[in-house]
Amino acid sequence: MSALQPQPTDKHASWAWSESRATEDDVVLRARERAAELDVPPVSEGTAALLTVLAATRAPAAVVEVGTGAGVSGLALMRGLPERTVLTTVDPDAEAQRAAREACSEARLPTSRTRMITGRSRLVLPRLTSGAYEMVLV
Repeated sequence: MSALQPQPTDKHASWAWSESRATEDDVVLRARERAAELDVPPVSEGTAALLTVLAATRAPAAVVEVGTGAGVSGLALMRGLPERTVLTTVDPDAEAQRAAREACSEARLPTSRTRMITGRSRLVLPRLTSGAYEMVLV
């Protein structure tokens, strides 16, 4: 192996171990099922857990998510966010957003905490209030 080639590491093994330790409740598992039915790949269990921690650490007042999917990542964010935080999520797929709304409803999140916009992010994002979002998930 030459010095220019990357050396093997345990990163993949560490990530696999982390993924195997993440646990999810029935609401998230049903959201994952809906994602599979819609052929919309959700974030992994480990990534969802990381999103929850990042949201809790940052504690933003407003978050924007580009790509709603079936709501798995949105649920992960909302679980770490303060109760006052509003999540705005943008996706061109109305059916996926319907699934995300269902997930939020099952999680008993007040509708006032989520704002779902159906549309292409390149058209929607420029119309959002500049500087209003303290956290962005793409």
